Amino acid sequence: MSYEQTPISAYLITLNEEAHLEEVLASLAEADEIVVVDSGSTDRTLAIAEKYGARIVYQPWLGFAKQKAFAMAQCTHDWVINLDGDEVLPAEGVRTIRQAIIEHPGRCFAFHRDDYFMGASMRFAKMKYFRKAYPKSAAKWRETDFVHEHIDISLPTKILPTIIKHYGHDSTEIIAAKKNRYSTLKAQQREAKGRQFSVLRMLLIYPVMFLKLYLLHRFCLCGWRGFIKANIEAGYFFLTEAKLFEKQFKTKHNIKS
Repeated sequence: MSYEQTPISAYLITLNEEAHLEEVLASLAEADEIVVVDSGSTDRTLAIAEKYGARIVYQPWLGFAKQKAFAMAQCTHDWVINLDGDEVLPAEGVRTIRQAIIEHPGRCFAFHRDDYFMGASMRFAKMKYFRKAYPKSAAKWRETDFVHEHIDISLPTKILPTIIKHYGHDSTEIIAAKKNRYSTLKAQQREAKGRQFSVLRMLLIYPVMFLKLYLLHRFCLCGWRGFIKANIEAGYFFLTEAKLFEKQFKTKHNIKS
């Protein structure tokens, strides 16, 4: 079988993603199918999806993991690519995945992600990698996750030399708003799993995470942008602990929110 014969579905979840969706869908144009699961966009998201021939499915918001699990289930083909509405594959990214399926059978595939910040690449910082291409028959989203959703895949991972462009952290306002929202969900998730507030974690989490990001993850090589981003990211971990403390404090003292 040649790589051109490997059918692939691409799926993504959307809510008002017009800012970057055209670039995202253009990068997926060589997929055999694009599935967009939308939870009620009021901007041009659906018009852009129609322009690129995507199959649009409406689904009220279920939470990140459940929404992605629903979207994956809508895909016709077993091999799937999952992107967020602000993640862009490089040129010929789908072809690279098709070729990798043939050359590395029995694997799923991951890509490093360049988190753009203030309109520019953070390429000198350490990039995380994410599993983005896999057979859905071997994959299952952890639907108990409220945020930072995880997918379990029963195949070894091959990291491809492909870098995804990510606009989700593109400005101070965007990343700060996201981290505030995500810290609320993370605190709820920890409370649901019975985790207790930790004094030591509250005291140490901000400086430890700042130093880890700024030095070990090489944010220091991105100038003042890296300094600012490391502080915002460290603040997310502090806010998570602060919100967990707040929940447990109010419960203990019978204070209504």
